[in-house]
Amino acid sequence: MKICLAQVKSEKGKVQENIQNHLKFIERAILLNADLIIFPELSITNYEPRLAKALSTDVENSIFNPFQHLSDHNHITIGIGMPTKATDGIHISMLIFQPNKQRTVYSKNLLHSDELPYFISSNNQPTLTIKGQKIALGICYETLQRAHFIKAKENNADLYVASVAKPKRGTNQAYLHFSAIAKEFKTPILMCNSIGYSDNFMSNGLSAVWNSNGERINQIDAINQGLLIYDSDTEYTEVFQPQIAKGQRADLDPLFTIYLNCKTALEKNGIYQWVDSYPTKKIIAEDIDKGVLFILKTNREIIGAINISEEQETEYKTVNWEFNALKVLVIHRLVIAPKHQRNGYARRLMDFAEKFARENNYTSIRLDAYSQNKKVVEFYKKRAYVIRGQVNFPKRAHPFHCMEKKIIAIDNTI
Repeated sequence: MKICLAQVKSEKGKVQENIQNHLKFIERAILLNADLIIFPELSITNYEPRLAKALSTDVENSIFNPFQHLSDHNHITIGIGMPTKATDGIHISMLIFQPNKQRTVYSKNLLHSDELPYFISSNNQPTLTIKGQKIALGICYETLQRAHFIKAKENNADLYVASVAKPKRGTNQAYLHFSAIAKEFKTPILMCNSIGYSDNFMSNGLSAVWNSNGERINQIDAINQGLLIYDSDTEYTEVFQPQIAKGQRADLDPLFTIYLNCKTALEKNGIYQWVDSYPTKKIIAEDIDKGVLFILKTNREIIGAINISEEQETEYKTVNWEFNALKVLVIHRLVIAPKHQRNGYARRLMDFAEKFARENNYTSIRLDAYSQNKKVVEFYKKRAYVIRGQVNFPKRAHPFHCMEKKIIAIDNTI
């Protein structure tokens, strides 16, 4: 059985936005042949006790239909965090979607004292059975209580999965506790934590897996979204968490294939932005050799790339730029593999480029975008890039918009 822990960053109270982020992670887990995917505590609303009453609902709400659809059609069980209504209050719950089965709910049994003004406890402690293995569930505070784990073992649980929202201190406690309990009871334990600001603390990520000897066999980092995949039969683990690093010569062939695939995809939509003479493998190789090509990749594959340098096209001289200072960063050849598009990866590469510009005291960023590629132009406009003029490049029937954004450098003296 393959279990995915989805370490995600949820936005305060933005239910629909968080649902869309969840669905993207589930689709990635499906590609990894996962049987079960678990999200952090209250992941759909973010951990926000003061908003729980206003946002609470029940598992049959139609907003959750996309989860049931993915479960039914891909044979995957899904557990998401959501406050739910009870007859006498609000529960901290995990909504569970199983293939072609009625939706179920697991609600937190043991509450921390600071949750008592907002929530009530439940007394159900079900297990999931997937491929003959029993999985016990726990939600944050209760997962550190020995009694909760013992009850799970009394229910003959083979695995224990903790869905949490913990800051650094809580994560440190969990690491010690889960290691000791896993070793004592010879039971693998998985912890799925969130990242980002929640209520009055910063969630610390570090989602992890401990084997039956209490050894932590893999983890995600403390700051990025990602998937941690665990195979309960082989104890094989893998982190699916794209990282950005400078491109290497070994990346050249697969990366150039991505550029070619994107060129084909653009042309199918009537956008002739790239031509046979641009970008060439030689151009990409030069980017790598100069150290200006940054690649977004996992340990499995390259997802995309971006060139960030000070090199400006000769045609830029005709543009009436607003910021004429010498310290200007230029972006070229941003690319995302077609199968990974619409997953926020272009945004992540641009976040990286703009952070690089701030940290290195650039005054502005310049780039060009093909005028017929409307989606890309809008993408940059939403990031506050302003069109300053147009230029023409060989073999393109339409001009490119030259766009610019002011960068406010980080004051390192503070």
